[in-house]
Amino acid sequence: MHVFRRELQKVATLESSVFEWRRDPREPLPPSHFSVGLLRHTGVPPPRPNPMAATGSAPETYFSHEERMFPDLDDGRIPTEQFIRACQGIADFVGFLGTAFGPVKSDISGNVTRVKAKFESNKALMPFLQDLINLDLKETGGKLGDATEALLWLKRGLEFMLELLSQMVAEYRANADHSKTESLGHIVSAAYDKSLKRHHNFVSKQIFKMVKYAVPYRRTVLKAVALGKDGLEDVCIHHIETHLDNFRLNVHTLVEFYIAKGLETRA
Repeated sequence: MHVFRRELQKVATLESSVFEWRRDPREPLPPSHFSVGLLRHTGVPPPRPNPMAATGSAPETYFSHEERMFPDLDDGRIPTEQFIRACQGIADFVGFLGTAFGPVKSDISGNVTRVKAKFESNKALMPFLQDLINLDLKETGGKLGDATEALLWLKRGLEFMLELLSQMVAEYRANADHSKTESLGHIVSAAYDKSLKRHHNFVSKQIFKMVKYAVPYRRTVLKAVALGKDGLEDVCIHHIETHLDNFRLNVHTLVEFYIAKGLETRA
């Protein structure tokens, strides 16, 4: 969390370069990046046709790789190794949201590293995430240890990303004219309100209000998910949607386990 707070302070200085990356190159730069003009900045081309319909094949995307998928539960337990790999995949995906989201990416990656270090200290004892939590609590007398604290903040970051991706997919599915829903700022704001906001102090909350205005358009994010290829918006949304099922189940299971252990309060 300290990493998140420290790096979030750098966001304001990155505002200009982030917006240049975000905007459509055919459109003029508004006089103020955080002006009303920016908030109404919407001129976008219509979505390209999905080539899958013509070829019948499923192109590769960021979320088509098995190692980035959250694991199936084993009798209600979360397999530790695959969970860690999937979390790193989410951290790397945050990079697609631009420089302004660097603090979020660093926070998730840093917590993944701490949880992974605990797991690799004795993999045989912690095949499931619940084992890792129980062992860490045992070693610290029932208090949050380094691994359980890292996992607590990792869980919170995952809740934010799960909400963001879920809302992005839902809005894409709900609107036939995708050009009218390219902005992701309101989705980032809503996802933050439902997840991280209650855990942040006043300063972090105010800075995050600026960060949401620097998020790239959805088409830019989806092109990154498509590994730089054009015309794969539908394919990318489908792959994200498929990814969400186990993502949601893993996060829900982890949330409930933390609440049951008295390590987290229900929202």
